[in-house]
Amino acid sequence: MSHPFLPAPAPIEEPDVIEDDPILGASIEQAGLGAPRMARDVAPASPVAEAPTITSETVWLLGASGGVGVSTLAALAGDSVIDGGVHEPAWQAPVFVVATTHAAGLEAAAELARANARGDVAYDVRGLILVHDRPKLSRATVQLAKQVAGVYPRTMTVPYVAAWREPGTPEIPKNVRVQLVIAALAPRRKKKP
Repeated sequence: MSHPFLPAPAPIEEPDVIEDDPILGASIEQAGLGAPRMARDVAPASPVAEAPTITSETVWLLGASGGVGVSTLAALAGDSVIDGGVHEPAWQAPVFVVATTHAAGLEAAAELARANARGDVAYDVRGLILVHDRPKLSRATVQLAKQVAGVYPRTMTVPYVAAWREPGTPEIPKNVRVQLVIAALAPRRKKKP
């Protein structure tokens, strides 16, 4: 029942056509196999990672949060650079924290720096690698990134590399900055098999 002195509510308009999605087309969702069956019968077993060979040149890359490019950087740098998400850094191991330049990634890197300052980490934080999450960073992002970088002993940056977001084996781009970061991580780079 509507109020006699108020205008009638506008009718709710239903969308005529849903926008096309490159994966689902015009559908809003897609039915799958279901979680119990998928986890047990369909999902491949995770391979057990082979223990790394640790030398005096070994460094670990530790992601401040997920999806920052640690595995890509470690794969490109060679055998002396270890993905800290696959193999936990050894006690007092040299570690570079890797973070993306979005707000959550920068805050996670700042929190790791605070934990390091309190003595809550068991490894030797050597620096920060900031991986740009988009081609052009906003002024606010640059300002926050500079503040976070200032609490690390050393900071390097990796520009946005669109090809790294695509399926396939990553390659070291011709970008000089990326090449210098890889060289700083693994001065005598040996290619992983």
